[in-house]
Amino acid sequence: MKAFLESLSFSSGAVLIAVLSAGVVWLLCFTCASFLRKVWVVVVPLALTNCLYWSVAWLEAEGDEYHRALVMSDYHNWALLFIGAWFLAGAIPSAAVVRIFFSRKAGKGHD
Repeated sequence: MKAFLESLSFSSGAVLIAVLSAGVVWLLCFTCASFLRKVWVVVVPLALTNCLYWSVAWLEAEGDEYHRALVMSDYHNWALLFIGAWFLAGAIPSAAVVRIFFSRKAGKGHD
C-alpha cells in the first residue's frame, strides 16, 4: 500500500480523488437524505484528499522523533498545493454528479 501511495503523482492523485469522490458522492446521495447532497460535495473530496495526502506521511514517519518531525515538516510544505488541487479535482466531478443525477429537474424534459 505504501508503494502505491508513494507512486502517485500530482495528476494521478487528482484523477484518483476525482473518481473516488464522484463514486462516493453518488452512493451517499442515492442512499441519504436529499438536503445533505450539497454537503457531500464538499465533505467527501476534502476527507478523501486529506486521507490520501497525509497517509503517505503517516506511513513514512517511522523511527525516531527527529525523522518523524522531518517527514511531517516536508509534507506540511506541500500540503496547501496538493490538498487544494486534489480537493478541486474531487469537488468538481462530485458537484457534476449531484447536478446531473440528483437535481430536481433530472428526468424531466426541458421546456
